[in-house]
Amino acid sequence: MPLDGGPARILPFGPVGDVAYGPDGAVLLLSATMGREAAAWKRYRGGTAGKLWIDLTGGGDFERLHADLDGNLESPLWVGDRLAFLSDHEGTGALYSSLPNGSDLRRHTPLDGFYARQAATDGTRVVYSSAGELHLLDDLESAEPRPVAVRLGGQRTDLQPHPIRASHHLGDARPDHTGRGSAVEVRGTTHWVTHRGGPARALAAQPGVRTRLPRTFGGEGDQQVVWVTDAEGEDALELSPAAGLAPGAVPRRLAAGRLGRVLEIEVSPDGHRIAVASHDGRVLLVETQTGEVREVATSDAGDVTGLAFSPDSAWLAWSHPGPDPLRQLKIAATSDLSVADATPLRFNDYAPAFTPDGKHLAFLSERAFDPVYDAHVFDLSFPNACRPHLITLAATTPSPFGPQRHGRPVEEPDEETKDDRSDGEGDSAGQDGRQADGEDRPRVPATRVDFEGIADRIVAFPVEAGRYTSLTAAKNGLLWLRHPLLGTLGTALATPEAQPPGSVLERYDLKQLRVEELADDAEDFAVTGDGTKVLLAANGRLRVVPADSKSSDDDDSDASITVDLSRIRVTVRPQDEWRQMYAEAHRLMRDNFWRADMSGIDWNAVAERYRPVLERAATHDDLMDLLWEVQGELGTSHAYVTPPGAHRDALTRQGLLGADIARAEDGRWQIVRVLPGESSDPQARSPLAAPGVAVRTGDSLLAVDGHPVDPVAGPGPLLTGTAGKPVELTVAPADGGLARHVVVVPLADEEPLRYHDWVAGRRAHVHERSGGRLGYLHVPDMVGFGWAQLHRDLRVEVAREGLVVDVRENRGGHTSQLVIEKLARRIVGWDLPRGLRPQSYPLDAPRGPVVAVANEFSGSDGDIVNAAIKALNIGPVVGTRTWGGVVGIDSRYDLVDGTAVTQPKYAFWFEGYGWDVENHGVDPDVEVLQRPQDWAADVDPQLDTAIDLALASLAEHPAKTPPPLP
Repeated sequence: MPLDGGPARILPFGPVGDVAYGPDGAVLLLSATMGREAAAWKRYRGGTAGKLWIDLTGGGDFERLHADLDGNLESPLWVGDRLAFLSDHEGTGALYSSLPNGSDLRRHTPLDGFYARQAATDGTRVVYSSAGELHLLDDLESAEPRPVAVRLGGQRTDLQPHPIRASHHLGDARPDHTGRGSAVEVRGTTHWVTHRGGPARALAAQPGVRTRLPRTFGGEGDQQVVWVTDAEGEDALELSPAAGLAPGAVPRRLAAGRLGRVLEIEVSPDGHRIAVASHDGRVLLVETQTGEVREVATSDAGDVTGLAFSPDSAWLAWSHPGPDPLRQLKIAATSDLSVADATPLRFNDYAPAFTPDGKHLAFLSERAFDPVYDAHVFDLSFPNACRPHLITLAATTPSPFGPQRHGRPVEEPDEETKDDRSDGEGDSAGQDGRQADGEDRPRVPATRVDFEGIADRIVAFPVEAGRYTSLTAAKNGLLWLRHPLLGTLGTALATPEAQPPGSVLERYDLKQLRVEELADDAEDFAVTGDGTKVLLAANGRLRVVPADSKSSDDDDSDASITVDLSRIRVTVRPQDEWRQMYAEAHRLMRDNFWRADMSGIDWNAVAERYRPVLERAATHDDLMDLLWEVQGELGTSHAYVTPPGAHRDALTRQGLLGADIARAEDGRWQIVRVLPGESSDPQARSPLAAPGVAVRTGDSLLAVDGHPVDPVAGPGPLLTGTAGKPVELTVAPADGGLARHVVVVPLADEEPLRYHDWVAGRRAHVHERSGGRLGYLHVPDMVGFGWAQLHRDLRVEVAREGLVVDVRENRGGHTSQLVIEKLARRIVGWDLPRGLRPQSYPLDAPRGPVVAVANEFSGSDGDIVNAAIKALNIGPVVGTRTWGGVVGIDSRYDLVDGTAVTQPKYAFWFEGYGWDVENHGVDPDVEVLQRPQDWAADVDPQLDTAIDLALASLAEHPAKTPPPLP
């Protein structure tokens, strides 16, 4: 990079992680690594472990150095006449050095401490960090490392307490019985918020303690609130009146350390019991008066969800997991904890809810089988499989959707005078509608469950199948969220900038037997205890709306009340919060790591060992770095720490033109190449190739929106903040004609555009080198984008005689088994219609050999797809050993500030490999290294070797062709 700020020059080394220059032009390179330091995945031995390359003359001819060291190398340095680097081949990251030819290897730092990290040198001395402290070696001869005391000034602003906006950190919210207030969680604190004309009060806001999942209970009298707290270091329940505690009083705490990680809670209508779903598959009942914990059921197939009590509190229903993705509903009697199946284990049944009269159990179920043909390939799927269903709990209760003996009333009788017990069912109230204790309270209907033949009493709601969640009972009906059917990439929307339609809150009226829309912008909702109102969450706002009709758009009317969240005042004290986050991340790993014995590591000792480092953390970045290193002690993949995303100001986002631009000798900035667009991907449009623009190679950019392009800085500064906005360019044609003015819309991200160009270039190379006999497919990941890319050219490329499947740089995901189904197809027949081309049976099956190309950046599901290609003998794998990370995650937990932490939970065993894909990777059948000089020469020996192997295989085993007609 020149000091005048002009254009940078790309060094001829290809992708590298680090570079160091030595005497006489010598160059020491570190290969591009997995994107994190060795300390974040300790003892890593997979394909992306750091590798050293050396060119002693500076002529561009690199050789591998220290290839025999089985460790992760980083921080290459020239120190005098020696090379220095960090390596953990002896089990702990330490500083080593050798002569430039690799001989005389020495270790300079001890192995009994923390990893040595981030080494640097002034040519004689070496400094490195370890556990948040600096250490210095005065030389590489006989010096011992010594700590460097550094005292930093400044205000340490990241440690200063600061207020936050409640709307930006809004968690769960649950309304009271009548809709006058709600319990709201904000950044780990719990508050009671009156909906209109009242205050907000803190119920639990102790620094360094996280509360979650607030729930309200109680009738029309005093409301109570329960939430989950980690005040004692493990999850417990706390209870408090919504009106707040007396001075000096503390919330009543129940079941500390006996609940595991609480995933869900629900309070019985009578307030006597709290149902808990734990991370280990247990369903628990906690008695609110005594704190007794009773185990109702347990599962070894996953998490229990959808806890729901009957109106009389006598029954508890939930969705119980089976073999993924199957789930069934179970019901337990809260008195004796007897458990029975409410639905068979055949489908995905979830979100149970008892109707307010206690006669029915409604739920959502994916049991609609109406296949839809795929538009691109011969396939069918079930995109709309869900529909609300209902079980009549007593055998004598008729379906609300069926015929009634006396017909349906034209008008509903008054709620206080009618007797709706026409089916002969009793209830717990006396004949005068009062409670047995004589108090004038609303009657609580008794729920009777006849388990014999219960599965035969399942009926579907007369609504269209689709995608539904969050079924909840309300007065005289049921509410649910209906979600639009959308693609995973958003490329089917009207424009790349278009926002997808939101989820719709719908109500099904059980009296009128019709569905109506209540809100079209719902993200989440909760119903008041009396079933008459809904607390609606959307876009960081809370609104109280009617439960039986669509509310107006007026934000402050009797029918729609916007809750003023600014009344909730929360002050974050970073050090207290960081201690809580550190402890919670430790617990989450303890409870979810794929081995209960933590791979033999004393996990509690690890936490204590790093705790002094936590106390020295001065920035949020320090905390993130520390969590990475602590989780890295387990030596396992997918142990990620991801801070909450920062807001990107559109004013500072760089606009890009989708072109290669360079400064010419006369100081003008010229178009070197306009990248071609990809019409099947709206994200890969080419601004300069748009209709009417017609900017060509060799044209010069003179001005942007009338501002002249600076000959040193170039057009970049003038394009800042222009992404997605019309911009006028003044362009001088290459042939010397008059300058033109064109309007373009710059891109915010060129990656899709450049990716498609990269694929097109390699496909053209395969076609040319093979004489058109071989097809080429690249699979960039194992999620939606990779699935789309595979099919974008599948039909054309698979029809050629052989196929090269490139899975280099595959970022992983979960679709490898779908990819394998495509690649493993074998032609066993032909369909020969008259006058038309023959078609293979099955369709889209390779006609000849398949050769895969992999490298060290093929990871996770990209590891697995290569292992499967080898195990199924689909073809040879060419390239280098893959990443080696296959202990999977579900990414379900966030810390209190929104930082995501993952726990390697899903171990992977593979035939032929056992457990050894993890932390090793998949070895290629034919190893081909991509050397720095190969990158510099723009050659691809891995791809070329794959082409040669496929052509050689074709010479021995010609591609299948259709037979002649008999």
